[in-house]
Amino acid sequence: MDTTPGESKPSEILPESLKDHQDLLDRLDQYANTVLCNETDELRRSQLLRLYADEVGCPINEKTAGIVLSKAQGQIAGVSVPRKRGEKLDTTPTPWSWEGVIMSGTFNLLVAPPKVGKSALMVGMISAWFHGEESYLGQKLHGTCPKVYIIGTDQPESDWNTLFEREGLVNSDGELSGPIEMLWHTGAPLHLTDEGVKHLAEIAEENPGSFFLLDSYHACCAPLGLEEAASSFDGPARQLAEALAPHKATLAMIHHTNKSVSGGNATNASRGSNALPAAASLTILMNWFKQPAEGQTQSDHRVVLKTQGRAKGTTLLVELEDDGWVHHGDGESVLAAESMQEAADELQGRQADIFDYICERWSDGQFPVVASELADVAKCNASKVNRALRALEKKDLVRQDGQLDALVSGGRPQLLWVPNTPSPEIGGKGGKTSTTSRASHEIRGYSPSSPCLPDSLGTSTVGVLPPGTPVELRRGDAWSNGWVIANATKMDSIRAAKLGSPHITISSLRWELDVRLCQSGLQEPEPTELFDF
Repeated sequence: MDTTPGESKPSEILPESLKDHQDLLDRLDQYANTVLCNETDELRRSQLLRLYADEVGCPINEKTAGIVLSKAQGQIAGVSVPRKRGEKLDTTPTPWSWEGVIMSGTFNLLVAPPKVGKSALMVGMISAWFHGEESYLGQKLHGTCPKVYIIGTDQPESDWNTLFEREGLVNSDGELSGPIEMLWHTGAPLHLTDEGVKHLAEIAEENPGSFFLLDSYHACCAPLGLEEAASSFDGPARQLAEALAPHKATLAMIHHTNKSVSGGNATNASRGSNALPAAASLTILMNWFKQPAEGQTQSDHRVVLKTQGRAKGTTLLVELEDDGWVHHGDGESVLAAESMQEAADELQGRQADIFDYICERWSDGQFPVVASELADVAKCNASKVNRALRALEKKDLVRQDGQLDALVSGGRPQLLWVPNTPSPEIGGKGGKTSTTSRASHEIRGYSPSSPCLPDSLGTSTVGVLPPGTPVELRRGDAWSNGWVIANATKMDSIRAAKLGSPHITISSLRWELDVRLCQSGLQEPEPTELFDF
């Protein structure tokens, strides 16, 4: 029989087998609700549901069990009431314990390779906080230090004692002092079993707003037999965070990095499943600033600390010395400087010659360079010089810093080029690109490369400034006096000497760009007898 699309209709009578299968799945859903109400351990929840499914003849895998349990969890929790249009949003700022590094009243995950100083960093912060310091490693500490509970299952008691002694957290009798109320260690461990989590929850309830340091997650979960690659790896961490949250407790949990991904992103660097860093409100990655080559020992002990999560990120460069941690400043600026240095080391040919010359001129006295003077340096025409400068600009090695105005007699403005230098304040390039000339020409119609000076300068010899003429040299954005002309036979390569110290000279200065007449007056300069020509 011929049919056309749309003519066929679903059967209104369900086959008996389909009804049986639907009943079976409904029973699984109901059992999932029972499991959630009677079992708190996520791993055991999944196993109980799978055992029941096997018994009723409907075996399921771990992924399916997780989906069924999630569906049941949603039915139990219901749907939250959303914020509606016209209702005021919560504008409470992010609460911090340690500005930019540790969020208050929530779950923080500290990820780092072994022996980089994770425990030492946290103990140092706790000590500074307790002793009333306003900041630690350049980041503000908020409020007063609360009671501290350390679940230090990963280290023996003697190692913790070494950290506490250095930071002044033990008294003369070797007893715990300061804010530390309890310490669990390798010899007396606490694990994240149901009993362990319940015990910590009871402590948090009795001491609201406390600080809990857990070191490390792997050591505290070892008896549970969790697979690090499994999606349930974050189960104990979430259970602990949920138990502490009602009591406004702050949790800082230490975890190790994946050996093959020990840098970069804190989430990707975390060992095992990404479910663990996803459970944290803030993740902190510590890593060596410079990784040693294969087979070499760690010689550079500086550490980069980066944060990532539900707040503004922070980057610090720190180093652990014998008497504690030292702050080396904003990590972004140091990383930018290292990146620039690597890019500069890879330069070759024309770009390398131009960049070296720009750096040399800046080193001589922070003198900018115009493209026209680079043709002889690079031994090429102006077009190739400009292409090389643009390539260096894309590599973030040089930048434009103003321009020389066009001359009255004609010509085009000339761009000024300087090397980039990272600024500690902004973590990037130093300063902003000027919109006006840093070496504006007060005497119009005169070019820095002109072979002679206009008569209006009143020099005794037209075209040549006599030795001893008082001049000023430009230093950055300011002009500095106290210099005199030593040799000005070539106006694009002047040599100046320090007044009273003729042996101190600076060469290759350009008129009105690097050197100019003293601005106290443009009267006829009086030559001195400092130089014998």
